[in-house]
Amino acid sequence: MIKQKFLNAKLFVIGVLLFFFASCEPKRLGEGILDLDDFPIGLSVSRLYENELKKENSAKYSSYSDTVFNYKDGEKKAVSVKYSLSADKSHGKFAKLKNVSFYNLVSITDLRDNLMMMSTETDCGFADQMKLLSELKRQYGKPIVKQHIASFTTFTWLLDDRTIQVQCEMIPDHENYKNKIGDFLNPEGGFLKSDSYEPNHIWKVYLHIFNNDYVDALKDEYFYSENGHRPYLYDYDEKAVSPY
Repeated sequence: MIKQKFLNAKLFVIGVLLFFFASCEPKRLGEGILDLDDFPIGLSVSRLYENELKKENSAKYSSYSDTVFNYKDGEKKAVSVKYSLSADKSHGKFAKLKNVSFYNLVSITDLRDNLMMMSTETDCGFADQMKLLSELKRQYGKPIVKQHIASFTTFTWLLDDRTIQVQCEMIPDHENYKNKIGDFLNPEGGFLKSDSYEPNHIWKVYLHIFNNDYVDALKDEYFYSENGHRPYLYDYDEKAVSPY
């Protein structure tokens, strides 16, 4: 009788623990909108994409997962797994960050399903980009700010377990650039829309989220650059400290 009670209590505790860990996981893509500002960095990425990978690809929808290999010293070695989801806006948004919605999401994991990084992009007007930056700054403080390439400025927040990097299609105004500290632009200064585009130009924002435990590995094995806007991993070098 005592053994049965002990067994029942043990099963109850196991059940509670399983429920707790399951409740910590975000909803699968397609079941809910992933909040890129509020998800556990230790989530199961294979579970996150599980439902979408079962759907049939079409002209307006694409999802897949693929093992990524590198070739060093004549040897082929599996290094990570890439998950990709992209759809027309008619399918609905899959993720969001503050006021910005995203209709595609690429995730890179190690071979044990541990998240290494996420990347996404979307059309986003200048006013919405400025609002996004303002909300992120309000929550996380001043970012590291660099203008890496023409017409784009990169804003990076180094947090305890992850790093958020936003690439916005804007340029610093003259006063902001003149008052920069070293290689860093002054986030307190103003930013302007680039004037190098045609009137019908579609403005974009690029977002990368890194698991801080994998930054060094990403530097060694980094491969994802479909849109040409690679994340600037060397922003994490010890020499690149925020001047604020």
